Amino acid sequence: MKKTLTILLLSLSLLSAKKQELLDLQVPSESYVNLSEESCNETCLLELLQSGLYLSFLSQFVETGNQLLSNIHAKLLNSITDFDKNLQKTSSVKLALIIPEKTIKNYTNTIINSSIAYLLRQRAQIGIRVFLIGTEDSAKINEALQKIEAQNYQYVIAGLTTKGVIALENYSGKLKIFIPTVHKNDSPIQHENIHFGGIDYDAQIATLLKFAQSAQIAAFGDGSSLSNALNAKLSAQEPSANIYSLAADKIDFARLLRSQGSLNWDSIFLNTPLIKTALVSSQLRIYNVRPHILLSTQINYNPALLSLTQPNDRKKLLIANSIANGDENLSYLNEIFSQSLDYNWVAYATSVGVDYFYANFLSKNERIFEEKMENSQIIYKVRIMKALEANFEELK
Repeated sequence: MKKTLTILLLSLSLLSAKKQELLDLQVPSESYVNLSEESCNETCLLELLQSGLYLSFLSQFVETGNQLLSNIHAKLLNSITDFDKNLQKTSSVKLALIIPEKTIKNYTNTIINSSIAYLLRQRAQIGIRVFLIGTEDSAKINEALQKIEAQNYQYVIAGLTTKGVIALENYSGKLKIFIPTVHKNDSPIQHENIHFGGIDYDAQIATLLKFAQSAQIAAFGDGSSLSNALNAKLSAQEPSANIYSLAADKIDFARLLRSQGSLNWDSIFLNTPLIKTALVSSQLRIYNVRPHILLSTQINYNPALLSLTQPNDRKKLLIANSIANGDENLSYLNEIFSQSLDYNWVAYATSVGVDYFYANFLSKNERIFEEKMENSQIIYKVRIMKALEANFEELK
């Protein structure tokens, strides 16, 4: 059963931040925010509820299969910010969010929170309704679109995967739809009103290959869908690249090196998630492998990498990054929802999309972000970051 949330974002009295000053955000007095970076299990979620920390519960919530917590989450979404239904009628501009929460899981809160944070930042009087549709079943997506049109919404943020986007292939409506989670290159959709904001991994890989020079190319993957996609994109640009699988829980690195060669002086792509990237980089050092360079896309642009790896393990590591946020107020508002706009690319892409809609169609405000929309796709600049001892620094 589809659950919906109606939120009216009032013109809040936000104190403009100057230098290191923070915004004076007036949240409901009975709600507090938990900025802990640790994951919140069922016990933790129950404790937040018992303490009345409802915004923290919403920002920390992850679907665990606990029906009680899922029901409470849905009810809070339906009520915690629905504080004055009469005022909702004064909002002539409306923004709908389509969220298949059982499919995108943690990204559910990311997309909702970053959309709200952006509109709070702009003091926008815009009505928002979140359509939680469960899965990416095409019937559910189409049903949501029909209801959105019937309720006179004009703009939609849709947190879909490539599978869900296929449901839009025959879309013929007038809604303007932005999909922050998919790049247009990975979709068959050609529609003037359907826009994409996913990271351009092809462009990131092409930029990283410039640093490989004439060395042999190798890449590690872990069998996940993203890892496989990255290795496929690498192989399309560099057919001679050797792809090594680390799909097993226990990795026999010594055996892999014996069977595949030393990897010395190879340019190695780490198309693996954070933990396995840290493991591979340490194993290369332990087995005295001397790569020409280590390369990674956005998948490993995360400050946690700095604590998971030794300085010598990442000395030759370069990471492609397409996040370029320079708005401290917006960063702070995202931090209230326990997410980083500087490292979370889904939060960043969602913010860029809402910014594009807001500045071009919903107001006369200037855009916050510099990224342009070309041929229905947000164009991101690829910056190369070097992992130093305590931080990332752009390679000039």
